[in-house]
Amino acid sequence: MIPAWAGSGLLVLALLPAALSAQVDTTRRDTTARDTTARDTTARDTLPALLPTFESAIMPGPLPRGTRYTFTADSVLLSSARTLSDLLGHVPGVYVARGGWYGEPEIILYGGRGPASLEIYWDGMPMLPLGRDSVYIDPARIPLGPIERVDVIMLPASLQVYLVTSQHRSTAPRTQVGIVSGQYDIADYRAGYATRMRSGFGVSLLADWASIGQSSLGITTPPFGTSDIWVKADYVPPGGRVGASFQVSSSSWHRAEAARVDGWRQDRRDRLLRLFVAERGDGLGWRFTATLGTSGIGHDTAVAQRTVSGAIIEASQTWRTASVSGVARFAAAGAPQQFEARAGWMPVRPITLAGNVRQSIYSNHRAGVRVFGTAGITLPLGLSARAEVGWRHDVQAALVMTDQVQQTLDLAGWVGFENRLVTLEVGRGRRDPFAPLGFAVGIRTVDSLNPTPLTEFIAAHATLRIVPGFTLTGWYFDPVLGGGDFEPPRHGRVSAAFYAKFWRVFKSGIFALRGEVAMESWSRSALGGIDTAGVKLGMTGSSFVDTNLEMQLAGVTLFWSVTNINIMRSSYVTGLGYPKSVQQYGARWFFTN
Repeated sequence: MIPAWAGSGLLVLALLPAALSAQVDTTRRDTTARDTTARDTTARDTLPALLPTFESAIMPGPLPRGTRYTFTADSVLLSSARTLSDLLGHVPGVYVARGGWYGEPEIILYGGRGPASLEIYWDGMPMLPLGRDSVYIDPARIPLGPIERVDVIMLPASLQVYLVTSQHRSTAPRTQVGIVSGQYDIADYRAGYATRMRSGFGVSLLADWASIGQSSLGITTPPFGTSDIWVKADYVPPGGRVGASFQVSSSSWHRAEAARVDGWRQDRRDRLLRLFVAERGDGLGWRFTATLGTSGIGHDTAVAQRTVSGAIIEASQTWRTASVSGVARFAAAGAPQQFEARAGWMPVRPITLAGNVRQSIYSNHRAGVRVFGTAGITLPLGLSARAEVGWRHDVQAALVMTDQVQQTLDLAGWVGFENRLVTLEVGRGRRDPFAPLGFAVGIRTVDSLNPTPLTEFIAAHATLRIVPGFTLTGWYFDPVLGGGDFEPPRHGRVSAAFYAKFWRVFKSGIFALRGEVAMESWSRSALGGIDTAGVKLGMTGSSFVDTNLEMQLAGVTLFWSVTNINIMRSSYVTGLGYPKSVQQYGARWFFTN
């Protein structure tokens, strides 16, 4: 707002040249005058623009309702999840075998299939377990900082996890800073920066340093430290029909020795180069993508340095109601060669069909095939139904040369209901017998797993929106017949969350508050693995309650979370401990420059 006296002064100054010009010859042409009606071609457009990016490397659609679980960057930020294992614990039937607390192994077990239950892809490139973890991959050691989306495809006896790294779309640079602290000398520092030019070239980088100090007696959480550095350069010009991307991810961690958890020092480096050319920039039409990647580990105190490399060629065609793609993966240093065909189709609006078939060729003259198919239908009154079938004649661990193929057939069926207040899906399934391969390195109390018999299970997940801003969510899983190790009966997770933006108070919507109380619970089981002496271990019934409070103010998110607030004395793995009522708090800043 300009004061009145200042406005008058400006008016006088504006009229003064006109008054003075009356004293000179006005008939002579002023050759220095500038044509103000001409367009100024030197002016710079400083308004931010949104540019196209790479298509997310996920399972193409369409897919039946309920097949895909998606975690966005906001859902990760507004949760207490610190690791990928924490996120996967939201999927019905997933059990996280925690070797302790932060920094310890967090092994995902699902469907009684051991290492065969989990596949992880980083921007389309398979993440293989290397080094001492050449059987199981530990999702807790995969950094979440660079990830903007996590897609989980739930098959009858396995999970396919697609990690999509951050893609900066705006020409306005963005910076992020994070600080976490808490008990047991918890410390976590994050710094990130992303920028994008109007030509389509962009650079993103993120650095994370996290550690935990000496824990109290009785808790198997020794000192741990990790550093994760991620750098990515993209070039996708306006139009979005061609593009290139190169990224480097470096993760180093060091865990001290503990009584029942192995010490571990290792560095992992992943490099990925991606190129694409497409018919259109909106995702429709044909698209050709090529990927080159290498992964390696080093500085391990128990195994030698190892590097694997691979190339991926993918050709796809996408219509509005269908998609089809072919993928060829070539690899060296023991990694498998794979050929995969994927398709999704909505022949008529209520019906959706999807599936894929994959042929794998392994070292030591082994070969495997996996087939998955699903069909869904949307019915009136919010009802839906879905059927799934999975057949495999394949190995469990690609890099274990002694692992032999096993054949299984798994079936599942789901019935759902959804309206503005309730989302509910209930299912029942059947899984063939299976012999899991060994167990994860790092947890000393468990050496191997029992063979899983023929299993029939029931499962359910639901969301209840009681009043605006207040939501109850949960899932339940129960192997009513059979069941394997770490597949306890009556296993569930329930969460009560409150979220509000307080629109009437802050009209711009810059303030939001979220509070959550979540409980994971399961009943007693006789199947908790086998120790080194061949003795079968059991599982005690347990219930762990966590709380999380988040507050957002513009680009700042403050949080305070408490783990095991009910001070449960049991643990996720027999013979190991778990901390009681541990607090951590911190902040994340996102701002544009």
